[in-house]
Amino acid sequence: METRSTGIQGLDELMNGGIPDGRVVLLVGGPGTGKTIFAAQFLFKGIKDHKENGVFVSLDENKNHFYSEMEKFGWNFADAEKDRKFAFVDATRATRTSMLKETIYKEETQSLRGKELPIEKLVSELQSRIASIGAKRIVVDTLAALFYRFPDPVERRTAVVDLIESLSSLNKTTMITTELEHLGLERNALVEEYLVHGVIMMQTLFSGGTTTRALQIEKMRGTKVNPNLVPYTIDRNGIEVFPNMP
Repeated sequence: METRSTGIQGLDELMNGGIPDGRVVLLVGGPGTGKTIFAAQFLFKGIKDHKENGVFVSLDENKNHFYSEMEKFGWNFADAEKDRKFAFVDATRATRTSMLKETIYKEETQSLRGKELPIEKLVSELQSRIASIGAKRIVVDTLAALFYRFPDPVERRTAVVDLIESLSSLNKTTMITTELEHLGLERNALVEEYLVHGVIMMQTLFSGGTTTRALQIEKMRGTKVNPNLVPYTIDRNGIEVFPNMP
């Protein structure tokens, strides 16, 4: 099976060459573990090193902030967008002001930034962006934002299932980020983990007054993986994984 390189040094060798093409991978981690950086690196390296265009769907931060943060790593997504190699889909939550206007004028917005998130419209917009630039890679950041868009747990679970199933049907190599509910190695699996093809866990571990960032590939259908917990770092070049260190 053809694979897509993650663009993260040291990680591909844990997965026998990379992520199997067309699979949906869930990237799970606590705050500050570098999930968005990881996903952005996956996209940018795909564009620059493999000529594989990408789409970033943001449920959490606006385009200007994302571009500014990623520029710190030397990843110029603005130029990639101008060259029609990258597309940014803003599906962030609407501001309180815009939601107030909806209430006053009794008009429900049809944009992706309304009070709720119309999954069908999001997928339709994503399909349009994919077609416009011939994208091979997709990132959705982050499912945790759906907590605020869908306060009702049943509606939220339905939205998550619909979104992941729709992403799977696109047959593009896709990375979805979400928050780790509980810190530590002992945890209950998230519902989303049963719906995706692969799960990569990122954690900050505390021991003896020191912290270590550690990554683990919990599953990856279609390829043999090394499931060991391995350290990784984040520096000005992005994320690097050290597969041979305990």
